[in-house]
Amino acid sequence: MTFTAALALLSVLAAPLRAEGLTVSSYTAAALASSPEVRSAEDAYRAADAALKGQAAALVLPTLSFSFTEYPYGHDPFRSYRYNHGRFAVREGQAVTAANWNLFNSFEDLQKTRAAAMARRAAKNAWTAARQDRAFAAINAFYDLDAKTELLGVAQQNLTDQKRQYDQSLDLYKNGMKSLADLLKSETDWRSSELRIIAAEAERKRSLVAFNALLDRGAFDEAALTLDLKAGATDLPLVEPDFVRALDARPEVAEAREDLARARVAVQQAMQGILPNLKVDATWTKTRYAAGSGTTFPNPNHQIGLALTLPIGFNGFTQAFGVSAAKARLRRSEAARDAALRTVKTEVYGAYINLEKVSRSYTVAVLKEEIAAKSFELVERQYRQGAADAIRMNQAQNDYLSARVERALALRDIFIDRARYRRAVGDPLW
Repeated sequence: MTFTAALALLSVLAAPLRAEGLTVSSYTAAALASSPEVRSAEDAYRAADAALKGQAAALVLPTLSFSFTEYPYGHDPFRSYRYNHGRFAVREGQAVTAANWNLFNSFEDLQKTRAAAMARRAAKNAWTAARQDRAFAAINAFYDLDAKTELLGVAQQNLTDQKRQYDQSLDLYKNGMKSLADLLKSETDWRSSELRIIAAEAERKRSLVAFNALLDRGAFDEAALTLDLKAGATDLPLVEPDFVRALDARPEVAEAREDLARARVAVQQAMQGILPNLKVDATWTKTRYAAGSGTTFPNPNHQIGLALTLPIGFNGFTQAFGVSAAKARLRRSEAARDAALRTVKTEVYGAYINLEKVSRSYTVAVLKEEIAAKSFELVERQYRQGAADAIRMNQAQNDYLSARVERALALRDIFIDRARYRRAVGDPLW
């Protein structure tokens, strides 16, 4: 984890201690900073970047080599094979310093550099995809916890209403205005609300565990959330141009294209394994000969050498099967790219349909909640007056409860589905 990411994580982990609590953006930033998937993808990109730089250096820079050889025991070839009995001295050995600069090797280094550059781009796209995935998971967890918290509050309010109804029913029963059946029905509804509370508490705990897991906090550590829950503009995005943009913006598609490009380079490299290899090297060598060796070679010496060779281990069949395997991998990469394009199309239009659905549903859910609230208020007044029975009262309460739940879930779904759509078209979520 980088120092900046660590600071972001520490500041967000401390946020619940402040009055304002966590926002969706601060929570998402902290989730990304603590995500092992994102760190792994980032390290893979750093490794690919270092590999590219190393290969680029091998392409353009000369290499140096140093060696020292001495024969302290036995027949010494540096001294006309005179026999040495454990003799060792620095001046008795041979030191060689050599510089070699490859000028041409049938484009092998160039192809390796191209493949390394594509690998780096693919790793960067994978890193972006990992951040998108974890950011969306954080947004989903954030709004899910808030929704479960509000649903628990709705269930608690319903329990209060059901308890109040039971007390009214008991009072009316004692005064002869309600039957025993109404009283029992009110108590049954009260107990059902208690069961609903238990289920709502369990659901909120599950959401809290998922919420905290993304920050590596304690499973049941409470979190204070700060939200601006306004549905905002209801205009839907333009899906057709967004889909076209997604084909270039989605990191998964870019990664598939880079894999395809690397597969094409691999085919070219396999074809090079069949053809003769032409290599041109510039070499400079300086040797410090052993004392008394009597050599008369030019020192230092330099030359440009040309070598035309068949690949090492050439037998024709091995190289042909290598080309066949590379072409098969190329076809597999083409299929993977096509599959990625299909997936993007499905996800973009699917996210658009979900966003359209939830936007329309929220509008209806708001109206339904207002109507259910008025109906519940009317039936409750009639129930106190003895003009409505327990069954009708229970139906009005359940309708109001259902409407509140649907409105709460639809509102959160708007924010989640907006993020899902942005992710589908490739817009950054962090």
